[in-house]
Amino acid sequence: MKNHYAESMAKEGVLILKNQISENEIFSIRNEIAKIRHYVMNKISSMPRPLTNYSDIAERQLNRLDYRCGFTADIFVNVGKPIIELVASLSPLVTFTHYWGAIPSLPGSGPTDMHRDIYPIYNNLEGNNIADIDIQLPPYYFTVLMPLVEITEENGPTEFIKGSHKHKVIDNKTAEITAPLISPGDMVIFDGRTMHRGRANHASEERLIAYITFTANWYHDQTFTKNNYLFPELLMK
Repeated sequence: MKNHYAESMAKEGVLILKNQISENEIFSIRNEIAKIRHYVMNKISSMPRPLTNYSDIAERQLNRLDYRCGFTADIFVNVGKPIIELVASLSPLVTFTHYWGAIPSLPGSGPTDMHRDIYPIYNNLEGNNIADIDIQLPPYYFTVLMPLVEITEENGPTEFIKGSHKHKVIDNKTAEITAPLISPGDMVIFDGRTMHRGRANHASEERLIAYITFTANWYHDQTFTKNNYLFPELLMK
């Protein structure tokens, strides 16, 4: 089965897995994230917004926070174990490190731009373009999305351009886009070279997604370049 997953990932750059996480685990993840958010929101309530200078908390748009701290509870370790094994099978030549995060998109939050998660090897490329060397490398960056609410057309699924991880240049206007509607317990795993974006949330309730990002241990993730942490007390020990 894992060989089949690896073949699908190599072909499409995105893999959808149904019913991977139990209801009890989803409940526990939601509870732990609620604790993190309560702590964070209390601390940033009087700070200038949006937050743009920190590695452990980011605000890509006003009120669209990306939490990357506080994921130390046992539930994250337990849920993460089989995912770590699966990711290792998708790219067995690479040794990965990983971190958890969560992104709640509030009602009315706008869409993100279509993008790749990786920083290309060369820094002289424009836009979302990548080079031959980026394509030739084995998968070295994965993101695993775990919805904590039902993902619908109204609250905004994540769009993917299948196969875009194999192409240096993508024309967003003519590309074939898929936007899977997934449920709590499902997972979407995608190659960091795959073009994607989150749609706008037109629903009356927030869209909450937990994620794990896996990067090769040699990869320089510029997300953490500044190492400017607002919540050092919430970092993994």
